[in-house]
Amino acid sequence: MSAEKEIVNFWYNKKGLFTLNNIKTSSNRDCGILALKFDKVNEVFHVEVSCSITNNISETTNLDRSISKIVDEKFENKSVAQAVSEYIKQFSIPPQNVKRIMILGAVPKSRKNEIIGKFSEKGVEVIEFEDIIYDVLEKLDTQYYKNDIIRTLQLTKFLLLSEPNKLAKLLVNDAFTSNSRKEFLSSILDNDDIVKEFRKTSTQRLGMVLKNSNLKPNELAEMMEHNILNKRTRKMFMDSMAEQEKTRKIGDKTKKVRKLNVQLGKFL
Repeated sequence: MSAEKEIVNFWYNKKGLFTLNNIKTSSNRDCGILALKFDKVNEVFHVEVSCSITNNISETTNLDRSISKIVDEKFENKSVAQAVSEYIKQFSIPPQNVKRIMILGAVPKSRKNEIIGKFSEKGVEVIEFEDIIYDVLEKLDTQYYKNDIIRTLQLTKFLLLSEPNKLAKLLVNDAFTSNSRKEFLSSILDNDDIVKEFRKTSTQRLGMVLKNSNLKPNELAEMMEHNILNKRTRKMFMDSMAEQEKTRKIGDKTKKVRKLNVQLGKFL
């Protein structure tokens, strides 16, 4: 099986479903994966996987026609339907109890709802592959897995993604767009535990964050007033600001005096 099918198969197994793979039609065509629960053998999932890094479904001018073609090839093809029907006979499951699942990769957000809606109109449920691989990675433990694909994911999780410096480098490479990085940072900052870590951040780094945030002076002042300062710290902050201003003025006067006392020879 391909890597993506191995991951999907593992995901269904972990959810407690028994899976049948490498089902072939009379013309040696692949029928995808059949998944079912032994404690509820009255429903079976016919799962097809179409996972590409650059999905071309959204690029078509006629989305309905493209999706109709996919559904026809994957689920409604005569030889495919016949092969699936033969397999489910042993479980006494009627054909109408076969639930059709299409797993897609790289679904663009701009047309995501439209694509899912078109598949749904044709009786096919869409599951995004990114949700599956996230679920698999999140639940992977440290036991040894003989499956090479799952073992690779395990090594990636515990040896690469657990290293903050390397993870940060991955996020700034060409695979991530500017919008992706913004979305990542927004998601990170929604976590209270992450925000608390800013207590350990230096003033220089926090200053750099604020400098690049494009906050207007009035917005910064409003944020300080309502989100940061309280009754106790507000007076301390204002006194500190006044002291900073006083120091700056003294510095400016010193520079001016030095300029007035410049030797005449420097002007000649």
